Amino acid sequence: MESLVAHVNFKSDNVIHEVEDGTPLIDFCDEVQVSLSFGCTEGTCGVCEVTVVEGRENVSRITEEEKDYLLPEDLEEGMRLGCQVKIRKGDVTLSWKKAKAK
Repeated sequence: MESLVAHVNFKSDNVIHEVEDGTPLIDFCDEVQVSLSFGCTEGTCGVCEVTVVEGRENVSRITEEEKDYLLPEDLEEGMRLGCQVKIRKGDVTLSWKKAKAK
């Protein structure tokens, strides 16, 4: 059986990457060299806050960790924790606040 492919548009860095259906976002961010940072990787620190600009239907459901960390209105606006998101299919566009250069 052929695996489905998704396209992730990292809007903040102007990078588009192709991944297999069901791939966790955290698994491929390093290899595509985007500026999205991860901290604890467990959904408790908020370092990896992203906004799903387009394609919310193409990412995994909101996790309990995200419900605990993010405000309901932020979740409604498409904010997610990158370490919790899996890309499911189709096209997804993500944006985030870039960390200030030191």
